[in-house]
Amino acid sequence: MKKIILGIFVAMTTMFMTVAQNTDQYFEFMHAHHMLDSSELYVPHVASKAFTSTAPPTGVIRAIPEWDPAQAVLVSYAQSYSGFGIPYTLIAQESQYCKVITIVASAAQQTTVTSSYTSNGVNLANCSFVVAPIDSYWSRDYGPWFIMTNNNTIAVVDFPYNRPSRPNDDNVPVVMASNLIEPLYGMNVMHTGGNYMCDGMGVAAMTDLVIDENAGLTHAQIDTAFKQYMGITNNYIVTDPLGQYIKHIDCWGKFLDVDKILIASVPTNNAQYSAYEATATYWANQTSSYGNKYQVYRTYEPSGQPYSNSFILNKKVFVPIMGGSSTTYDNDALAVYQQAMPGYAVIGVLGLTGSNSWVSTDALHCRNHEIADKGMLYIKHLPLLGEKPMQTQYLISADVYALSQSALITDSAWVKYRVNHASWNTLAMTHGLNNNWTANIPQQLAGDTIEYYIHASDLSPRSQTHPLIGQYDPHKFWIATGTTVVEDKNAVTAMVFPNPAVNNLYVQMVNTQDATTHIRLFDMLGNEVKTLVETNLDNKLLNINLSDIPLGTYFLQIVSDNFSTNKKIMVMR
Repeated sequence: MKKIILGIFVAMTTMFMTVAQNTDQYFEFMHAHHMLDSSELYVPHVASKAFTSTAPPTGVIRAIPEWDPAQAVLVSYAQSYSGFGIPYTLIAQESQYCKVITIVASAAQQTTVTSSYTSNGVNLANCSFVVAPIDSYWSRDYGPWFIMTNNNTIAVVDFPYNRPSRPNDDNVPVVMASNLIEPLYGMNVMHTGGNYMCDGMGVAAMTDLVIDENAGLTHAQIDTAFKQYMGITNNYIVTDPLGQYIKHIDCWGKFLDVDKILIASVPTNNAQYSAYEATATYWANQTSSYGNKYQVYRTYEPSGQPYSNSFILNKKVFVPIMGGSSTTYDNDALAVYQQAMPGYAVIGVLGLTGSNSWVSTDALHCRNHEIADKGMLYIKHLPLLGEKPMQTQYLISADVYALSQSALITDSAWVKYRVNHASWNTLAMTHGLNNNWTANIPQQLAGDTIEYYIHASDLSPRSQTHPLIGQYDPHKFWIATGTTVVEDKNAVTAMVFPNPAVNNLYVQMVNTQDATTHIRLFDMLGNEVKTLVETNLDNKLLNINLSDIPLGTYFLQIVSDNFSTNKKIMVMR
């Protein structure tokens, strides 16, 4: 098992020296990040508490990621917190295409919530209630974790919640396992959902809060527990760039897919700037479960905007936005999500007015929790990515599991592929042993780029693709040209989006370090209409304002040290 604590000690030491020299700056920053409830702030160690542990599950175990199919979303109505902490507009949107399970403390509260749901356009046909004692509305933090056992059963994993003053919240996984009629396993590692994320392929990430809270456990023992109960074989325990704050990973980072991660960014004069940049660099150099380096996306949060605290639910991404003076930053953040997650519906969500508006890291991810679809159709596949040698054919192999126990529709299992962005071709997959299905993409020419995705359907009926979003974001590999060329993971790259553009064009550079980058925009006659000179664009998002130029076709030139590229850009209104 890989056990890693992110090595940014020097950066963090420098940060706290800076804070010591400028306490006003520190307290101003912490005020911007203050939660609605001070009890959410960092707790270094919690005394041991009563907890019912169980033997771990047996056989194959897979921790289920946030983006897997969900049968419902869990929200909690806490009277002492005056409701949900999220706007009814969000619950209404979720209820239009997904079931909403609401925890209420009593039948009287259920009546109150039902009335409010009716008044606010929530689809009651997609709502159900669980009556159980509740202390707060942070369903993400105390809600159940879901695993798949032996590729055929969804189960709940319980853990001691790290807020002993909320005993009712701590019991929610037990309540939900009973409500969902799913097996329950108790892992005696104190934790919180906001400090946990996984990729569905054996990788998990969390901050070292988990070590602080479990003083009786070693790092190795924590890793062993996650392997036994969650199927996690690569557990990243990282330092929090925010220092001794809440130390929940969703305050600044988020897995968007198996090989994609979002890391927030802050201004250079922010005391945490170096720590944030070290974190982004760290992840850019880690290898994902797909075998490639993580693609790191950044959202700029100059005033503590909570863009990483988003919620992925059935091919939609709900992103907290602030409005007002943050509108430009909101739009930039939404553009980053759209670029990172093509094919998803990216939906900006304003917080409640007044004291319950989004407050920095505290946003909608904290108060929504996906309930894994117990009948999901699961496609297990390790994709072909990057450069591949010339072959007569390229084997695409996948294991397909219908947890609904419904039969797979034979002619629904296929691979779609295209070469050099041409039209899509369809290959029927052949059923082999057990749950394995295969197809072969035929030989292509040296230098060709092949994109592909897998599809299957069962009689439940459910349909699934791999990757989850299908042809909007397919797997991609290319054929070596003569001598095998090893992809340089440190090579400078530039992402430009969206294209066509309307009023804003975004450029994101990788591996430029401190280089000076010259960006020029030319019209069709060769006239230079925009010129920008930027230093240290590495992993930052540059916004180019196009609102002052006419619609049409332009050429974008990017030059940075030994790197240069030219891209055709369409401007449309």
